[in-house]
Amino acid sequence: MNTMRNKIILHYDMDCFFAAVEIRDNPSLAGKPIIVGESIVTTASYEARKFGIHSAMSVYEAKKLCPKLIVVPVSKDKYGEVAYQIQGLVQKISEQVEFLSFDEGFADITEIINSFPSKDYFAQKFRDRIFEITKLSCSVGIGYNKLTAKMASEVNKPQGHFIFNNPEEFVDFIKNKKINIIPGVGKKFQEILEEKSFIKISDLYKITAREMCRMFGNSRGALLYNVIRGIDHSRIEFDRMTQSIGNENTFKNPLILEEEIDKELDEIFQFAYNRLISHEFICKTVTLKVKFSDMESITRSKTFQIPTDVPYKLKKTIIELLEKEHIEKPIRLLGIYFGNLIEKSKRQLNIDFNKI
Repeated sequence: MNTMRNKIILHYDMDCFFAAVEIRDNPSLAGKPIIVGESIVTTASYEARKFGIHSAMSVYEAKKLCPKLIVVPVSKDKYGEVAYQIQGLVQKISEQVEFLSFDEGFADITEIINSFPSKDYFAQKFRDRIFEITKLSCSVGIGYNKLTAKMASEVNKPQGHFIFNNPEEFVDFIKNKKINIIPGVGKKFQEILEEKSFIKISDLYKITAREMCRMFGNSRGALLYNVIRGIDHSRIEFDRMTQSIGNENTFKNPLILEEEIDKELDEIFQFAYNRLISHEFICKTVTLKVKFSDMESITRSKTFQIPTDVPYKLKKTIIELLEKEHIEKPIRLLGIYFGNLIEKSKRQLNIDFNKI
């Protein structure tokens, strides 16, 4: 428990990121219901959300809900540039950072927070600085671990911040909330809980860890028991940033359809590959990361004998790693990383990379 209390973690989440970037660059869209997407809604503005439109919904269904909906195509390169601006700011305040996607990430601010008047002051200054750089708003949460920081960033969204100082504050805040406030509790799991008369989070405190595991399975039961008590021992995954180049995306609505998975994998690969090329690296290792809706995660890698940056070879390897898993569960996160990096300039000049 002391370790949890001693850590101070910040989570930032950009508000309607893709849509906000498009509105910033085209002010005529302000105040109108817009979505960013092609066949699937990637992001919906708050005006669009009032009609029941949400990410992962088909554009066809979204238009039925809002006939005056404005559809803007995805411009990932543009969003990536803005994301790098934001990530550059975050890396200036802490070396221990973890970026979950273009629009959100964690930073361990334990070592620097005492240099500021208060956590509240720091959160406000952080939001102001991001707006100053990007003209975009974000929501911020500060907690004593990653779980509580992320949940705190949802409390006053959009354009706000919230702070959990300790487990007592966290439990006091969530105990009278509905079950669906818990991360990982989707519609189906919520129905299962409600069938057992678990309506509010306070109802779950009566159940022991053993009983939860018996009712919901060891993994889900233990997770549920810990989450409602604000217990989370996961670390900021910052080491990988210096060892590899890549990209990952967390989906608020888990991927189920094969075409959804293929589309997202394609976009994640393209962005990761563009980073590899822009930094003038070739790689020996390709890594695929998958996290499922039940929070189980897998990481699969392949190492080549000869380093390469040939896109066809890299993409083919990623697809093969995914296909070997025979995935049947909804996917919450996909990530692609290129490791064992070597600068092109340090390779022998007589190698023809196009033939590798």
